[in-house]
Amino acid sequence: MNKLSHYLVGGAVRDELLGLPVADRDFVVIGASVEEMISNGFMPVGRDFPVFLHPHTKEEYALARTERKTGRGHQGFSFHADPSVTLAEDLARRDLTINAIAKSSEDEFIDPFQGIDDIKNKVLRHVSAAFVEDPLRVLRVCRFTSTLNFDIHPDTLKLMIQLVNTDEINDLSPERIWSEILKGLMGKKPSRMIDSLIECGALNAINSSLSNGVHDLENKKVICETLDLAATKNLPIEARVAIFCLLTEYNVEKIIREYIPKISKRKTVAESVLNQLKATKSQTKTSMLLLGHIDSILNAAKLTNEQIVDLVMHLDGLRQPERFEKILDAAATTGQAVAGQSCTNHVRILIVSLKILRSIKHNDFAKIDSTSEINERVRSARIIALDKELTR
Repeated sequence: MNKLSHYLVGGAVRDELLGLPVADRDFVVIGASVEEMISNGFMPVGRDFPVFLHPHTKEEYALARTERKTGRGHQGFSFHADPSVTLAEDLARRDLTINAIAKSSEDEFIDPFQGIDDIKNKVLRHVSAAFVEDPLRVLRVCRFTSTLNFDIHPDTLKLMIQLVNTDEINDLSPERIWSEILKGLMGKKPSRMIDSLIECGALNAINSSLSNGVHDLENKKVICETLDLAATKNLPIEARVAIFCLLTEYNVEKIIREYIPKISKRKTVAESVLNQLKATKSQTKTSMLLLGHIDSILNAAKLTNEQIVDLVMHLDGLRQPERFEKILDAAATTGQAVAGQSCTNHVRILIVSLKILRSIKHNDFAKIDSTSEINERVRSARIIALDKELTR
């Protein structure tokens, strides 16, 4: 391996310079052939271009390559990899300057596009005009605004808008789009990703229904504050996705403040958005339950015990207590952004109610043949239990 000229590249170098944990390390090999890599014990795994696994560390080593756009979308490229491709040529094909830094085995940084300066200045800047050839780069840049809390260089933003206007985002697979969104939602400042997606036009391009919530600036502010609060509280991804789906609602504050005391069955378009993006069943179910009942959750103190029983059952709290908790966390975080204060009393009532309902034993229904009668008696027992034990 020592005779192969290799460099650490990409996110590993960037994260090291930022003082962040380095999860995956990727290397580029200069001046080597496929045959030479194999003779050194590397296992080929690249389908579209020569990528290999190190025989011991199993880290990825790719031959230096250049690329040429041959079609639309993220996959529309042909690659050229042989011993003549230089490190500078390989770095030049990358998306952002902060990702176009290499580190030698002697710990020397090779930085032909001043990516280290951009890291210091917290700027996301494209390497070259070839940036516009890959629509996935738009989503990656928007994601980095959240995960790194960096600003987009004005010239890069212009290229992002240009790329969005080609409609090539529609050529990306839903899975790739959703993967970038999820990474951004789990970042430090998800609101920055939303702002970036709006500014370059990508949010509307992904699905126009996601723009419903940003037409009104106050509504957008509530949703973005909620996403950032969710990041601060380190809420799980299902809760953050559910909050993200509030972007399909025109007025979140009105839904909560003008609540009519009954179990809400509002219909949303969020489910079609999540289906389009291939969200998981867990993400979709959590989101639908939040959007369908957020007004009831955040007005739980106004509900009768009968309505609380129905709400807990609608939220499937008895069978899915972990999901129930995620929904309440997402709702409480939204309420905090709307009201500017904690909604702990409403959430407390529902948490205590679930605990009471889970403690009830139904041992006296064995001789009842009618399912409807059993259901009614169970419901009555639950209401009576709350009447006796729930303290408001």
